[in-house]
Amino acid sequence: MDITSLIETTTKYLKLHPNLSCIILFTWSFLETALLLGLILPAEKILIVGSVLVSEGIIPATSFVTCVTTGTFLGYTVSYFAGTLLGETLLYKILRKLNISDKDIKNTKEFIEKRGEISLVIGRFLPIVRATLPIVIASFKPNFSKFSLFNFIGAVLWALSYLFLGNLIKELFSLIITYKFTAIPLILICTAIYALWRKYGKNRQLF
Repeated sequence: MDITSLIETTTKYLKLHPNLSCIILFTWSFLETALLLGLILPAEKILIVGSVLVSEGIIPATSFVTCVTTGTFLGYTVSYFAGTLLGETLLYKILRKLNISDKDIKNTKEFIEKRGEISLVIGRFLPIVRATLPIVIASFKPNFSKFSLFNFIGAVLWALSYLFLGNLIKELFSLIITYKFTAIPLILICTAIYALWRKYGKNRQLF
């Protein structure tokens, strides 16, 4: 089973068994943020489905936030100890063997140096950075208590952001259903414009 099939299967299972949502959400939140696994096991789709189920009252919001927060907090904590153990030089060699480009490594390092510990909060919302950030920042051997504090703040905000996204998706679908004769043509037009821009105009200079 490839990664796409695994994500699809997990998503369907989450919908059919919301009573097991905490285990599923915790596991994927942990995997996405532990030991660079997020580079091959992205959890966005599963967390979005979970947040929509919360907005529909199928999964308790407190359970969602608790499980996602705990999973991602522990994922970053495991990455912290791995990063401190490996050290900066050895870690970068491993990252390159995993086909992570020097540019991505450099961007992550510059992001950490510029933002400091607050990068543990902001970085969770950035693709690639989210997966590489904790293990890279830990290779600098920061204070564990300080790391844990910002790790916890980032974990809570990350979980809450998915709750907001789930409610937003629900409201959008409600609006589309209510005003379908206006909304559907508008969505199709916007999609067509975006597709044309991606194909013909994305890399063209305006002047």
